[in-house]
Amino acid sequence: MNDDTVRHLWSDAELDEALAALHPHEETTDRAELDRARASMMRAAAAVSESDEPVVPQRKQRSGAWRWIAVAAAVALVTGGVVVVRELASAPSTLAPAGTGSATDGREAGAPFNHVVTKYSRTALVNGTSVFRVRDQVDLWIPADPTGIWKRRWTRAEPPTLLGGEPRDSAKLPGPSQAEQSAPGGRFTPDFRIPSGDSPAGTLGWSLPTPEFVASLPTDPNSLANRLLKDRIPPALSPIGDGPLPQPLAYGTPKVPSRISYPSATGMILNVLASGYASRELRLAFMKAMDDPTLGFQRVQTGPGFTQYAVFTGPYKMLVSVDATRLQLTDIQVLSTSTVTGFAPGTLVSSAQFSSETTDRAGD
Repeated sequence: MNDDTVRHLWSDAELDEALAALHPHEETTDRAELDRARASMMRAAAAVSESDEPVVPQRKQRSGAWRWIAVAAAVALVTGGVVVVRELASAPSTLAPAGTGSATDGREAGAPFNHVVTKYSRTALVNGTSVFRVRDQVDLWIPADPTGIWKRRWTRAEPPTLLGGEPRDSAKLPGPSQAEQSAPGGRFTPDFRIPSGDSPAGTLGWSLPTPEFVASLPTDPNSLANRLLKDRIPPALSPIGDGPLPQPLAYGTPKVPSRISYPSATGMILNVLASGYASRELRLAFMKAMDDPTLGFQRVQTGPGFTQYAVFTGPYKMLVSVDATRLQLTDIQVLSTSTVTGFAPGTLVSSAQFSSETTDRAGD
């Protein structure tokens, strides 16, 4: 239905006249009255509304049966148009255009920014005895028009949390800090600081996904799996830490915690899913790829609306959770499984939590 096929509502006089003519119990109805009623309805159906929302006069209360009789008569008499009848007591005063206000891929129609939030945590070893948790956050604002200005902000604001050792050792940890970038079309410079001041490793592409790279990936699950198998780097050549999680830190001691590595294609997949750039169709293809054990993931738990995978990477165990309904990566956790990591088994060494929302302004 469009504006060309919607006619304005009948007036009280026209509807009263039509109903009187169609009343089966009226013995005085003659041909002249029927002609007048037919002409009234034809005038109402043929007139084109001059506004998007017609002004509807107040009407007297009528039974539902009479309204349906009138509508049936109008449909029988009018061709090429649709008569719209609404009850003021139950219908809204305006009609939204088709599609307005619906949500597509997590972004509401008309909302100018998709705000992607990633909250990171990592352990820091100080003087070889004290262990702290350090938190960082990266905010990304993606405009509804992807060619517009994107904004990205990295922040370390929360004080470190003592997990064990001496509280005074927190003085050796870096203090609050912030970095910010804006770029048309999301073309940020690759030297942007990632959590806790790390310098990004790897090259643009699977290691540091750009919007253009992510848009170039196939959304067919079989094609994507073949691309992942073709592009993955042999473990001996893959750079340590080529993934989305921050590495553990060490201060004031030569003892360095074990680095987190990413077997097979796990780092490639997580980098893209963590970027916030992938469409729903591409995320669906990645979720199907994660069920292929040759790519490094093992499904360990499925619950209402979520799926969890495990990645066994040296002395660490990585748990990856996804929202199976929204097809969104929700969190990644890396746990120590051996004292060779520098931390007690079971320690949460590194983590990331992912969320998104729509907002009217970037950077607030």
